[in-house]
Amino acid sequence: MKFREVILAGQHLWLLPGGAVFLPEVGTLVVADLHLGKGTSARSRGVLLPPGDTMATLEKLSKLLDSYAPQHLIALGDSFHDGQAGDRLLDDEKSRLEAITCAVSTVWVAGNHDTLPVSGLSGSWVEECLLGNLILRHIPSAAIPSGKGEVAGHLHPKIRMRIKGHAISRPCFMIGPDRMILPAFGAYTGGLSTVSQAFGDLFSRPPSIYVWSAEQIFRVE
Repeated sequence: MKFREVILAGQHLWLLPGGAVFLPEVGTLVVADLHLGKGTSARSRGVLLPPGDTMATLEKLSKLLDSYAPQHLIALGDSFHDGQAGDRLLDDEKSRLEAITCAVSTVWVAGNHDTLPVSGLSGSWVEECLLGNLILRHIPSAAIPSGKGEVAGHLHPKIRMRIKGHAISRPCFMIGPDRMILPAFGAYTGGLSTVSQAFGDLFSRPPSIYVWSAEQIFRVE
């Protein structure tokens, strides 16, 4: 599997197909916005979505763990779609999640959908964490301390492009001099257009935008 290396606040990061980031110097895999249990949440409200989103997301994550063998996993918030999502997990989903947290030291960053720890879940639960010069949190901050970089999720960036006359929308990484916004990693996640003012407020100049194919990462802006 191909990756694209970028440098943020002096630290090397690998952008991975699927929307994750790997920090090779500290053996850490970072993902954002898994939204486990979003399908069952919708069905509980009478919205009939096809089942399987949670397992699809966990299988995708497991493949990255197999490929990169990280020592640590950091999930940047909204790992669970709501406060009851952990209780709605099926037995095979629980088993897969337990296998992941047993295989790698896991840190769960609190999000706006999952503000409190999930009962019985392995790993530590934090508001944010610091890796070298990088601050990892769920919601991007208004200002970043000098000399630091920020890695965040929450906004689910997606870029709209035209390829051979066809308009498509793709999840993407957005990267500026001191900030990176990760795409949502979950199977059932929407997205916010990269031209939204929400991103304009975060980047003082147009950020670099990266999308991916099955095997490669491409810079598109």
